[in-house]
Amino acid sequence: MTTSYCEVAAAQGAWMQALRLPVAAPVEQVRRALSEAARTSPVAAFLPGEADDPVEEVLLYRDPSRTYGTPDPSVCDTAVSALIAKTGWVAVASQVPGGVLVGLGLREGYDTGAAQHSPAEVTDHLRALSATGWSCRTARLVSARLVGRTVRWYAEDGVVVQAEPRLLLAVQAAALGCAQHWYVVTHLAAQRTYAVQRSGDGGSSG
Repeated sequence: MTTSYCEVAAAQGAWMQALRLPVAAPVEQVRRALSEAARTSPVAAFLPGEADDPVEEVLLYRDPSRTYGTPDPSVCDTAVSALIAKTGWVAVASQVPGGVLVGLGLREGYDTGAAQHSPAEVTDHLRALSATGWSCRTARLVSARLVGRTVRWYAEDGVVVQAEPRLLLAVQAAALGCAQHWYVVTHLAAQRTYAVQRSGDGGSSG
């Protein structure tokens, strides 16, 4: 049987917001700001750059959850306004008004000792289908959610792909190649946000 992905959680609408930091900040400083924001609304974001590189941009999106649901775009807008007011970060326009936004981790599964793949493996899958219509940047994939009274923080090295919808099959091939259990697609063209899980994988990431 061919391994693929199936949709496991979804929400109408496709919300994303890029924020530019006036001055590059340490990852820990950004983590504190996002963790504080998560006390009022869950946070899912990409921080372009590698490992401990200073953060210059924060790309926020919605992460559909089977357990907690998905915040409405209006709730996300309110949370972003509060975050901007506290940090001085600046909202910038989306660069993929009619495309898709996908973040892929590079580690197989969630074990910190698992095999790690390279960004080049993802770009190879994209380039095999098309030489144009996409961008792929290294990024820290982060999320924060208030559970009880504690903010749960997760971070993983990966890539953020911004592409035309026709390249979703290449994104899936890259996810399979990197043995990803789960990823989220923000589909601006279709105005949908959905999470997919690798077929045959048990458990849940959301």
